Amino acid sequence: MGDNSEKVKMRFLFVVTSNPFAKDFSTLINLVKVLSKRGDVAVFFSGNGVYYLIRPESKILKDLGARLLYCAHSAHQRGVSSHADFFESSSTYNLSKMLPEYDKVIVFN
Repeated sequence: MGDNSEKVKMRFLFVVTSNPFAKDFSTLINLVKVLSKRGDVAVFFSGNGVYYLIRPESKILKDLGARLLYCAHSAHQRGVSSHADFFESSSTYNLSKMLPEYDKVIVFN
């Protein structure tokens, strides 16, 4: 007897607080590439992670289908005032509300 149930999509959240010039950048891209085929992926940039907003290569993450959010307070503290329009302004409070919505949370610190 065949299984007719739909495959459940998982939801993945990456929290990135390390700067984009660390070795984490290529790892993040590779993980988003693989996991976006299995479900929904969001990436939340906070702390030094907001420097991703000024790195043009970050568009790769959006092109792979990830939702990109950042902590506006962290960006303000670090003088990051301009960014591509595909980044969504958010807060660590919103991050705390998002956490239960995701099946897996992976932190790059």
